[in-house]
Parts: sequence; structure tokens; C-alpha cells
Amino acid sequence: MKTIIATIITIGLLISNLAKPCFAQTATPASNGATYSLTVVVHNVNTRSGKLYIGLANNQATFTGESFQRKVIDVTPSGELTTVFEGLPTGKYAIRLFQDLNGNQKMDFSGQMPSEPFGFSNVSMLMGPPDFDQSAIELNENKSIRVRVMEM
Repeated sequence: MKTIIATIITIGLLISNLAKPCFAQTATPASNGATYSLTVVVHNVNTRSGKLYIGLANNQATFTGESFQRKVIDVTPSGELTTVFEGLPTGKYAIRLFQDLNGNQKMDFSGQMPSEPFGFSNVSMLMGPPDFDQSAIELNENKSIRVRVMEM
């Protein structure tokens, strides 16, 4: 039980910084100067209201803290939700997101449990809090990834 609570708290901390404005962006080194786009397709959105806060991380620090880049998109009445991060140099990137259902621009909890939907790239089931390496994808061409929204 302690492990489950610790996992949930850690997940909350991972995504709680997404609503903060993103000012400092640390560059990911480019090996050849080329830049690429990362298209994020969000699926399994059951509640069709609010906004999605999507954070792009380029290292562990931007995965657990302030995002390298972020997007806020409206949840549409139907279908998958898509956003594109452009001009990204070659490197590793990870996505973390949450759905703000009540417009307060933060991840809400009911006690220790997240009360709003969330998700991470490369993670469809939680077996503990994910880290940057678990969630990261290698970007060396234009890519599209799918991120599943999870609810507790």
C-alpha cells in the first residue's frame, strides 16, 4: 500500500509543473544541425471537456520539473487530439500530460490519488512512476507518437 501511495504521489509531482509558464529552454545538442517535428496524438480521452497540458522533456530535469516546451490544447467533443512540437534537434524527448477538467490550470487530487486524467509517452500501464528514459523516444526524423490518457 505504501508503494502504491508513493507511486501516485510521484506521478502527481511529475505532472504538476506542466501548467507553469515555460521560460528557460535548455537545448538538446544537434548532431547535424537538422531539426524535426514531433507530432503527439492523444487518445483514450473519455471526458470531453477542459484542456490538455502537454509537456515536452529533453532530459530528466525537464521531465520532473519545468518542461523544455509545453502546449495547451482544448479538448474537442470527439476524436483524438493532436499537437506538434516543431524545430526540435536530434535527441531524446519524452511527453507528460494531464487533462485540466475544472480550469484551475493544475493537476488535482482526491487525497493522494490524481482526480484528473494524465499520461506519459511510451507508458500504457503504470508499474511505478516512469522516468525520462522509460518515456523517451529518439527523434532523428519527423515522428508521430500516440499517448494514452490514463485515469485512476
